[in-house]
Amino acid sequence: MLQLNELNVALRERLDVLETLWKQKDASAIVHQLYSDETEITGAGASQLYFGSSAIGDLVAALVGDTRSASIRIDRLRALAPGVAYTWVTWEVLSNAAETFNMKSLFVWKLESQGWRIVADMYADGVIPN
Repeated sequence: MLQLNELNVALRERLDVLETLWKQKDASAIVHQLYSDETEITGAGASQLYFGSSAIGDLVAALVGDTRSASIRIDRLRALAPGVAYTWVTWEVLSNAAETFNMKSLFVWKLESQGWRIVADMYADGVIPN
């Protein structure tokens, strides 16, 4: 199993890609480079559990379209088994209206042949407490 520090570096690299693609408003690349074909996403106020590339692509496109950028900090990281981990993260999002707001997510990660991918994402308003 990867050491926690190595895992942190690997997942931070993935989140850096997410931030870059978000700023470029490239929802399709976000879905293909960060999520698995079997990813599930839902959150507070969501009316459904988004599953699969098409549904997740629509969700990400809507989120990216409403914002200018997003930065994500890893608040907590836990390796569960070789190739499986989770992170609690806090998002700082800049809206198109230049207002900043925070979201928090629980990402479940799996190491697949193409690298680390998010296989589950649960999001809500706010920040992860220290």
